[in-house]
Amino acid sequence: MKKVFAILLVVLLGVTAVFANGGSDSSVYPSKDINVYIFSSQGGGTDVWVRFLAPLMEEKLGVSVICSNLPGANGGTAAQKVWNSPHDGYNILGASETAMFFGANDLAPTAENWDFYIAAGSGGVICVPANSKYQTIEDLVAAAKANPGSVTIANSGQGKGWHLKAVILENAAGCEFKHVPYNGSSPAITATLSGETDAVSCSTGEIMEYIRGGLMRPLVITEDYPWTFEGYDKEVPAATELYPEAASDFANFFQWLGFMLPKDTPENVKATWKAAFDAAVNDPRTAEFAATQAAEVFALSGEESDKMAGDMEAMAWWLSQDLGVAKVNPESAGIARP
Repeated sequence: MKKVFAILLVVLLGVTAVFANGGSDSSVYPSKDINVYIFSSQGGGTDVWVRFLAPLMEEKLGVSVICSNLPGANGGTAAQKVWNSPHDGYNILGASETAMFFGANDLAPTAENWDFYIAAGSGGVICVPANSKYQTIEDLVAAAKANPGSVTIANSGQGKGWHLKAVILENAAGCEFKHVPYNGSSPAITATLSGETDAVSCSTGEIMEYIRGGLMRPLVITEDYPWTFEGYDKEVPAATELYPEAASDFANFFQWLGFMLPKDTPENVKATWKAAFDAAVNDPRTAEFAATQAAEVFALSGEESDKMAGDMEAMAWWLSQDLGVAKVNPESAGIARP
């Protein structure tokens, strides 16, 4: 009788420990569904890529990966949700290069506190509606010079990557745009299509269907290479060709899309997540999907992705500081100029 009681006590203690940990046993991961909080709105690059990868990762994880959009505060709302939840691998951040601005915008823990799983990314572009009077980027710049602040450019959020790409162009061209932030690229594109703004700064992947459908006209690629869109008969020039003095800024900050986990998540949990991520990004279906998104597959995880994120954070933070949009000075945070 005593032996039976002892066994029951051990079982009870085990069950109690599991429920105390949110209903999961950290030694057996995953033992329940995983929540991914996407830090931008539906339809943007982060949302599209996270939702594409989730079912591929489910094949290896054996549980559901539930994706929910939680936009707000330039990604800070979802980041804080994940950070303030148990660091047990059941609350993941669906993220992009925007996370590199967390420190500069004083929104969430900086790169050294996270592990990064970087899937892919597309180039940047500035587009106008097909019926716009602006035929070239030179036309847009000339109008902004003639009447500073009169040309409106939508972006996915103040202080985020696509906003900074437009600011780099603005400074290089010596003009003044009016930058209009939205909760993600999808609403920014919609605003431009509706005539709410004159142009939009976003990724080639996010807007390529609108260009193919004849609804949008690309003016410039905010990278160091030109691009030709399917269904559009002209090569779109690279910003570095037109404004070589800003070539380094255009080239060294680029889009990436993927996931983030708090760095102090248990190692066995991170190893399991990494294995599922690596399998998904190296799956032939991912290469096929990337082609439809005008994207390059990076497939980075572990030390390589963490280093890349850290280096990009330093560059992004100092770029924000130099462009006058950083809320926190990188020097005060001990971030050395790259």
